[in-house]
Amino acid sequence: MRRSSILILVVAVGFAVFIFYSLFHVEPVQVTETRLERVNGEVFVDGELRNRGGDVGPIDVEVHYFDANGRALGQDKIVVKDLKKGAETHFRSPPRMLSEASQFSIYLNHGRNPYGN
Repeated sequence: MRRSSILILVVAVGFAVFIFYSLFHVEPVQVTETRLERVNGEVFVDGELRNRGGDVGPIDVEVHYFDANGRALGQDKIVVKDLKKGAETHFRSPPRMLSEASQFSIYLNHGRNPYGN
């Protein structure tokens, strides 16, 4: 194998390692546990967040409810004020009368990025 081929291979492998490292460290806050709970005809989502990065400011935890066919039924937003480095916190959406809810999704919103999106 020629020297230039080895150099290209080393650069390509280094780039791939950098991409995988970046993908795992882009989102420092993880949703570690979630469950859809039912009590007295109402549903809510109970869950845990873990911060693997530095201190973060307010985070909006958006919960979207769906029926068995994937039709949107409603959504809630829970604001977590501050999450220190390495901390874990519990969240719970408000109870709602959504008897058809069988699925949900969670979206973490840290606010606008530097580009205004």
